[in-house]
Amino acid sequence: MRVETDSEQRAKAGLSFCLEFYKILMGTFLTAFVPRNCGESICTVTENINDEEVFHRLVISFNAFSFLTFLAFYYAEVSRENWAIEYLDIDPDKPNNNLDEEIENYPAIKDKMLKLNKNYLNSTKFCTALQVINIGLSTADIGSHWAGAATVTPLLSSILLIFMKLYASYNVAKASLHEERAFSAYLSIPRTFNTIDEDYRVVDADTVCEDLEEQKVIEHSEAENVVDNIQIEMIETNDKEK
Repeated sequence: MRVETDSEQRAKAGLSFCLEFYKILMGTFLTAFVPRNCGESICTVTENINDEEVFHRLVISFNAFSFLTFLAFYYAEVSRENWAIEYLDIDPDKPNNNLDEEIENYPAIKDKMLKLNKNYLNSTKFCTALQVINIGLSTADIGSHWAGAATVTPLLSSILLIFMKLYASYNVAKASLHEERAFSAYLSIPRTFNTIDEDYRVVDADTVCEDLEEQKVIEHSEAENVVDNIQIEMIETNDKEK
């Protein structure tokens, strides 16, 4: 059952990643996918890519660098999500802040979660700053071959998709780091991993000691009852002999 739950969560995260990957590809290579004016017609994607203007070549090279940066960002995000699915769990029967106290018994997991959250937030900030530059350069290049409404709509749509993704990731990363939790970046409903995964959960030592002490008390009480019964039987036997 545990394996099925983890697999289901990974499948949802994988599907979301595939959908977002296509959007990011379109959003980073603006000079390739946004229609531009090629004289009497609108440039095709092939014409945009093969344009030999010096500034255009520089911009499309920066588009490629931005795309690689986004891949590095996604690596940090997907690695964090996969780790959370592996070591943590979402239990609807427990409060969202349940992990706050529970994770104190797992210092190695707590340290790893902190490291992943920091890396995720830093990757998001760096990627956002780079995309601002990329959009500025791309807009300048596209503006030199402006095609009116044919350019405006896809340009604004691509920019909006980019910043919606980065804004959502920034909120998840910031909240996770600030509240010392692991909010999911991919599940459709905002959820927080609120407990340790069953595969890595250990029995609390204090609980074990309490159970042993309680068992000893029960056994001692039972032994006393046996002794008392034996003494009663001996007294009754002596009375009968007399």
